Amino acid sequence: MSKDRATIDRALALMFLVLAVIWAAVIFGFSSQDSYESASLSGEVADVIIENFDVRTEHSALEHYVRKTAHVCEYAVFASLVFASAAFLLKSLGKSAYKAFFVSTLAALAYSASDEFHQSFVSGRSGEVKDVLIDTCGGIAAGLLICLVMKLVSSKRSGKQQQK
Repeated sequence: MSKDRATIDRALALMFLVLAVIWAAVIFGFSSQDSYESASLSGEVADVIIENFDVRTEHSALEHYVRKTAHVCEYAVFASLVFASAAFLLKSLGKSAYKAFFVSTLAALAYSASDEFHQSFVSGRSGEVKDVLIDTCGGIAAGLLICLVMKLVSSKRSGKQQQK
């Protein structure tokens, strides 16, 4: 790898790390909402779903699914940003980008655990181990999807090179 390419990869790693920190602050903001604010937001999303789709689920059950889906999505985005940062850093060091999967999974687990601990101090909220597991599953799913895409792109590239 050229020195210029390694420098670009390190710059991209830093950019994705900054984005991951910003996203972590967004997650922190959602976690800082008291139980009323959090339930209100989930309720509004549930209302939109009920109004626009033929959903035959109790409103409270739908709110629960909205909250858990939000957990998965928040941490899928977080893990994706950490994955990208770690992958570019590893690439700049001549290492396999696939190792970024482990970095992003551990980051999702660690941040989720700290976030649930933080929620235990917020009025009307509690820190739940099951939410740590749900959040981590979102991070794992994102990491696996990225690895799959990387593998598909790599196979396609190697197939094109063999045809030449």
